[in-house]
Amino acid sequence: MIAGVAWAQHRGIDRVDVRVDDGPWRPADLAAEHTTDTWRQWSLAWKATPGTHTLTVRATDRTGEIQTEQRARTIPDGATGWHSVVVTVT
Repeated sequence: MIAGVAWAQHRGIDRVDVRVDDGPWRPADLAAEHTTDTWRQWSLAWKATPGTHTLTVRATDRTGEIQTEQRARTIPDGATGWHSVVVTVT
């Protein structure tokens, strides 16, 4: 299972997509949302295969804006960019 949280202040999260290596984007399952200002949990079942993999995540807010690939630091306007992590499956 791949899982995490997403947040878009005052807009809420409408969708989270996950990509394994350079594969297609796959929609994650979203947990209930209490308000548009709370973090939204997401998860995706993944049949992992041995080796090193890059997991990349992007979110779409309720206005339809897809998270940009371009990374930026938190100051002055908040962090941006897809989140990615490298994992090794044995």
